[in-house]
Amino acid sequence: MKYPNIWGAGALFCHSGMSEECVPTRAMCGRLMGDFIGVDFDNHDVQLLLRTHHARGWEFDAVASDIILGRINGTQTFCITFAAQDAVVGCCPTACAMPVLHGDLLQRQAYDMVEVYERRGAAYALATDDGEETTRFALVRDPNADEAARRAEQLIHALDVRALCQQRLAYFDALPQPCGLNDAQERTLSKCYSIMKSQIYSPVGRFGTRWTTPDRLPHRHLWLWDSVFHSFGNVYISPELAKETLLAVLDGQREDGFVPHMILTDRESDVTQPPVLAWGFWQWYERTEDPNLLFRVFGALQKYLAWNEENRAGSIDGLFSWYVDPNDPNCRCGESGMDNSPRFDGERRLNCVDFSCFMANEMRCMEKIAAVLGQTDAAAAYAERYQRIKDAIETHLYDETDGRYYDRGIESGEMIKVAAVSSFLPLFAGVCSRERATLLLADLQNPAAFGTVVGVPSIAASDATFGSDMWRGPVWINYNYMIIRGLRDYGFAAAADTIRAATLAAIEKWYLRDGCVYEFYDCTDEQSPAALPRKGKPLRPADDTVRYPSVRDYGWSAALYAALRCE
Repeated sequence: MKYPNIWGAGALFCHSGMSEECVPTRAMCGRLMGDFIGVDFDNHDVQLLLRTHHARGWEFDAVASDIILGRINGTQTFCITFAAQDAVVGCCPTACAMPVLHGDLLQRQAYDMVEVYERRGAAYALATDDGEETTRFALVRDPNADEAARRAEQLIHALDVRALCQQRLAYFDALPQPCGLNDAQERTLSKCYSIMKSQIYSPVGRFGTRWTTPDRLPHRHLWLWDSVFHSFGNVYISPELAKETLLAVLDGQREDGFVPHMILTDRESDVTQPPVLAWGFWQWYERTEDPNLLFRVFGALQKYLAWNEENRAGSIDGLFSWYVDPNDPNCRCGESGMDNSPRFDGERRLNCVDFSCFMANEMRCMEKIAAVLGQTDAAAAYAERYQRIKDAIETHLYDETDGRYYDRGIESGEMIKVAAVSSFLPLFAGVCSRERATLLLADLQNPAAFGTVVGVPSIAASDATFGSDMWRGPVWINYNYMIIRGLRDYGFAAAADTIRAATLAAIEKWYLRDGCVYEFYDCTDEQSPAALPRKGKPLRPADDTVRYPSVRDYGWSAALYAALRCE
């Protein structure tokens, strides 16, 4: 497999817990800088740069999440890679480059080959060994300055950096790759595999398995539905990793069945997220045909869905309602995953089409799981609950005039006619009639509504609330993925293939231009996702200590690219 080799400002650079220790409290995490061969670590604490001199230019052989490998002046090799979660090592040609540590730092002390700095209660030690042809260097972060210096000096003498680089690159050689990919597709796929690797933490605290996080910066914890989407890509790395990705979510489950939307190593949030866990476990079973995992999790899934039924029921039997926070204009409904969607601008409490469809799909999956486990009574009960939700969606959330599904206000009883991507989840959940599915297809293919260049925008181009800020117009890869699945289930294969091709092409285009895979995309495919608003106008130059731009190297965008490309 060809290695990812596009330098991207803001791209992730961090250690992985796939086979080595990596936990949030100890792991260094960086982003590639825009104007230097360098990495900005730990939210601007320090910057490790290669300062060049007598250099005519450079090129990259690999720019991955844990290794940078390139050549200066055509033949002189340089590299930067992780030796451990809190240690980076590298080498560069002495004649034309030198490592430099930069930042708003207080120098503590200098040894023969080591400089030690302190910042925010951590010590950073940069050790260098200038050879005649090659300079070796090591950057170590440790709470203790003397220990940081000792470890940094030890690394430059004891570690074979080039052998470590080959070990990092070997990760790509064992990964599956479809036949017939062109260069852009192959490099984008390897970039996505690299991002997926970067999202993995090792077991720690409540997590008994490896677990994943959306992007490491700004998110460092586990998110419910992100983890399920990650599993759809992680299964191509290994089925065992995908299984652990899913099981980790249940490590945060409370006794009453509640599963929080965000799970930390020692605590959790107090809201949930779209119910997709049963779907995730069923998808894993379909790929592996191993029922043992289903036996293990069936009881937990039952409690999880029962909590939603008891605590998130809408005002109409069979429908469900998200918790909405009226005091947060930028994230009124983080529970839905659609933080700033105009669906939640007005009436606070809704009978929600997306929540209801997610629950319908979960019941459908639970029926299948129960059947595999030989629990016929449970299978029949879940089939009945699926039908009840389906009937409620069809009866109360479909507007005959517009040919769309909408939320319905609980207080007013009126349709909330915001034309959102959630209108197409009845395809995903299999709840709409063939006739209504055909009308949804027409809406998806209408350029004035949802038929945009990159697939399905979060808000129709014709809607009064359409814009470019997160869930107010841009395209999200997870919804494209679910709609593709729904279209195929209804026999609309050509339409599904069109959205699939557009999704893959957009991710490839902007990776090749920017070196990153993004959280969401411009539905017109004209603007770089880096230029789109994210809960406010993007700052130029970007400063994520004030406001985050569209997140770079986003987990489920990478995982679902791999799932769509490798299917």
